[in-house]
Amino acid sequence: MDMELISREIMKPSSPTPPHLETYPLSFMDVKTHPTYVPLVYFYRSNNHQPQESTIAILKKSLSEALSMYYPIAGRFRGQVAIHCKDQGVPLLITAIKGDLSHILKNPTPANILPLFPHNLPWTAMQNPTHDAILAIQINTFSCGGIAIALCMSHKFSDISALFNFVNDWAAITKNYQNQNQNHHSLSLPSPPLLHAGVSLFPLGDFPVYPEPQYPENHNTVCKRFVFQGSRIDSLKAMAAPVHATRIQAVTALICKCAISALGLSTNTPLLSSVAVNLRNRIDPPIPNKTIGNMISFFTFSSSQTDQVAELVSKMKEGMADGEKQMKKYGGKDRDLDFIAEFMKQEEAEVPVDPVMIFSSWCRFSMYEADFGWEKPVWITSLSNVTNLVILMDARDGKGMEVIVSMEEEHMARFERNQDLVQYASLEPPLQFSH
Repeated sequence: MDMELISREIMKPSSPTPPHLETYPLSFMDVKTHPTYVPLVYFYRSNNHQPQESTIAILKKSLSEALSMYYPIAGRFRGQVAIHCKDQGVPLLITAIKGDLSHILKNPTPANILPLFPHNLPWTAMQNPTHDAILAIQINTFSCGGIAIALCMSHKFSDISALFNFVNDWAAITKNYQNQNQNHHSLSLPSPPLLHAGVSLFPLGDFPVYPEPQYPENHNTVCKRFVFQGSRIDSLKAMAAPVHATRIQAVTALICKCAISALGLSTNTPLLSSVAVNLRNRIDPPIPNKTIGNMISFFTFSSSQTDQVAELVSKMKEGMADGEKQMKKYGGKDRDLDFIAEFMKQEEAEVPVDPVMIFSSWCRFSMYEADFGWEKPVWITSLSNVTNLVILMDARDGKGMEVIVSMEEEHMARFERNQDLVQYASLEPPLQFSH
């Protein structure tokens, strides 16, 4: 890929953060979360209405506005417990790529996608959290007029929900500017994020702060993308009958089944699966989607070589039911201080005896709503280098699903050839889009 770095600058909020907001406290969930960069990239077809230079100028202006709404993002971590909000800013890189966006859409491999991200940050640990930016952005412009906007946000600030909300709000502000420039009726600005709701719900209080676990280095890990058409997911759900499976449960069950085989586990070695769950709608009372912070918990289920899809879905449902009882103890009316104290004490660095797969569903977020004024994205994706991590994302049509899987090389070689998987999913197919 012939890429040239056009500019690199630090973007700051459009209005200074008031002194009384200088210290942004983190919740006990944030304190427990490792500061790794979560990546996301949005692809847009050519915007023929204006030159790319004008588009970039508007994107910068609207980004500053968005950073004022999400002011902690422009700050820096102060130890494990707070963000120092002095508008230190967010690095923004602009690149020019000689070539057409369709080259990547036709060859959507991790090797083609990684250079679109700033500083090779995806899933790397922050080296110096008191100095490193919480968010980094790279805007990639293509000769054809297409644009790819890639972002890496520190997981310690919030879970993936905040990144989707931030991009949607940045897009809405940009579209507002575009309409004003074209003398169209201006849109109402997005509702502000609920920045302090997380720490109100999950206050650190007097809980001790334990050292962060060491982030595991990933050697020989490869990342592949598997695409499930909606009709194939329906077939998988039917396979689980008489157990009722959601689309996420059906796909997770199949991935789990194929992973057991790929990892070469013996009959008596179980695979432990850890599934991330959004707490926002599970705390009593539930909390709004624009609540910022880490609001995920995990439930686990164990599976063996002989389990079929229906059995795996049943085990998942049992794990979820047990997990939900625990999840309610984090906050709301069922808050349990002893339970939280144990949670804070847990050593995440402990290596489990059995192999573990981690599943994280990014489905059902309003991903494809990010319209900057040049229509909605043709594709959104991510990358992973975390061993045995599975990310599930909605496809653009809302029916299919894109699943990003990272495994050690030898395990992936077996996984991607698994006949059960091949029957239901396509490996890194080119993007289908209408002109």
